[in-house]
Amino acid sequence: MPRAQLFTDTPDTPLSVTAVSVKLGISASTLRTWERRYGLGPGERQAGSHRRYLPEDVARLARMVELIRSGVATSDAAATVIASFPKRHEHYSDVEAPASVAELIEIARDRKHDIVMESLEAAVREHGLVHTWSRLVSPALRLLRSSPEGVLPGAGEISRLKARFVDVLGEVLDHCPPPHVEPAPRVMLLTDRAHSLPMQVIGVALAWYGMDVRMVSSEDVEGFDTRARIGEHIHQRNPDVAILMGAGDACETMLMSLTNEFDLQTVLVGADSPDIVRDRVLRVRTVAACVEEVVALLAPGADTLQAGSHDHP
Repeated sequence: MPRAQLFTDTPDTPLSVTAVSVKLGISASTLRTWERRYGLGPGERQAGSHRRYLPEDVARLARMVELIRSGVATSDAAATVIASFPKRHEHYSDVEAPASVAELIEIARDRKHDIVMESLEAAVREHGLVHTWSRLVSPALRLLRSSPEGVLPGAGEISRLKARFVDVLGEVLDHCPPPHVEPAPRVMLLTDRAHSLPMQVIGVALAWYGMDVRMVSSEDVEGFDTRARIGEHIHQRNPDVAILMGAGDACETMLMSLTNEFDLQTVLVGADSPDIVRDRVLRVRTVAACVEEVVALLAPGADTLQAGSHDHP
């Protein structure tokens, strides 16, 4: 992460969340979290529009970053900034979690990026990350892809929903509770592009439960030896478990390599995965089942409250 560029002067033009993120050297998801938790949000905001930070907003955030980098806890830094800088207003999103898949689709079609993001955040807070994916986002994407109407490339509701959900994944990852055991169990996630998003859900959920997770592409990349690349990762990190998502012969070949060549306990995920029964292979159909099985295997004492939900302290 680039170091924050802390300036004493601030621009007069309102800045987007991306511009502030680059200027201060912090992620956009962190900015959104500080807005929600501490009220340190943008001074210029219209319903459904992009966030715009005024000069005084940037000054507050710059001071907060400075305090955190000096070793002050985030909550204490926020309290100091709030006490030191007069706030124009406090913004707490009143957007509710979508009540159904159809409602989430309508929100995604409305082309209001912030409302999509805040709706997904609300769903994760209320139901947890895995439930939000399994019961809302995944079926919504499936229905949108099956529509005969088509969508605009790069600006359609599929792109919008996926992009905002990835932002939410990053936000949950940024605020995982500390691991309850040391060293943290190590997990390798292997996936092709078609299964990348559900695998990210698995990875973030497992990170929430205190695991050290890395995702590696299982696909061939021109100019690189796939087996050697994965073997190097296994040699460097010595994972306790591998989780594999994919379909067809390529997935089956990868599974054979994991169990035969690398002797790794492997969880094979997905209804479309190869129907294989082998020692050291656990086959599950869903993201939720995968998370439950791996937590039971590697972190049986973990707090099993829903990942990302407001029930977690």
